[in-house]
Amino acid sequence: MGRRTTLESDPVHHLRQIPFVRDLRYVAAPDELDRGYDGKIQVQTPSGRFQLLVETKRSFLTRSEVNQLLAWVKQVGKGKPHKIILLARHIPRPVAERLLEAQVNFADDVGNIHLALGDRYNWTVVGKPALAPLSERCPISAAQLQLLFQLVTYPESTNWPVRRLETAAGISKSKAAQARTELVAEGLLASKGKGYQLGPKNLLAERLVSGYAQVLRPKLVVGRFRSAEKTAELFLNRLRKSVPPGIRYALTGGPAVDLLQHFYRGPDVPLFIEPSSRHVAQDLRLLPDTDGPVTLLRAFGEVVFWQERDNRMLAPPWLICAELLNSNDPRAHEAARELQQELSL
Repeated sequence: MGRRTTLESDPVHHLRQIPFVRDLRYVAAPDELDRGYDGKIQVQTPSGRFQLLVETKRSFLTRSEVNQLLAWVKQVGKGKPHKIILLARHIPRPVAERLLEAQVNFADDVGNIHLALGDRYNWTVVGKPALAPLSERCPISAAQLQLLFQLVTYPESTNWPVRRLETAAGISKSKAAQARTELVAEGLLASKGKGYQLGPKNLLAERLVSGYAQVLRPKLVVGRFRSAEKTAELFLNRLRKSVPPGIRYALTGGPAVDLLQHFYRGPDVPLFIEPSSRHVAQDLRLLPDTDGPVTLLRAFGEVVFWQERDNRMLAPPWLICAELLNSNDPRAHEAARELQQELSL
């Protein structure tokens, strides 16, 4: 089986919604050790904790892939296939039926699930169709994403006038009005009486994460840099003590989630800045470096400056999660899931 497939958040999100799941933790297998599986999931239920070995599959499940998977389950499961779980992009009904017959647990992005734990707990949902590929859906624009990050950060702002959204989301009043209409058409917002409310959380999460990586972030990147200090941590300590006049910044990604939950730090230092120019990089004593740990991102609206922790401004949680999921580090993805669970995102 192919190892080290990136785990995305949707299958785990659906597992967490099962009534008997009190808590769920995913731990990725270390990259340097090929243990024959991608990670472990620990599930806390009212009557105890269960552990499952994880196989992830992000490509289409062909007949040969399923046969290979079941052979792997037989080898790794050692006669206990129910202690394995497959996390996939989509599990069509015929594949689900084969997995059910083989007593293999599974979950996919759209909510097809089979989770059997011991004799007391069993939850099965099959037959949900796959999401259309992002390329086949209406493309989401940068303006829509900026507005959407504002709305998920401050849900009450779904009913703000467009003149207030202009400053908050960093888009013009006309684009704010247009983007809100388009989000309703996409199901990301729903009309409620004379106002609006946010759409389904799993759909919002998918669009925020994929849209950030594919559409919004590339437009926000000012450049990559290295600091005058020997380590990124020393650079952050300098920022905490003193910021040049006229510059605002907000940490995101690893440094931000570390301040929120002390679970993950990572080597990268992404931060939103205002004003967003390379002159600001010079004022921050940063040197251009395509492999440098510091990434400067354009602060696109007031929403970027969320809360202050330990004398450091942080970006809002959904922007932090999207930046973490944009990383190639599996531990960053796990930190994003932890933050989502902690803040009920």
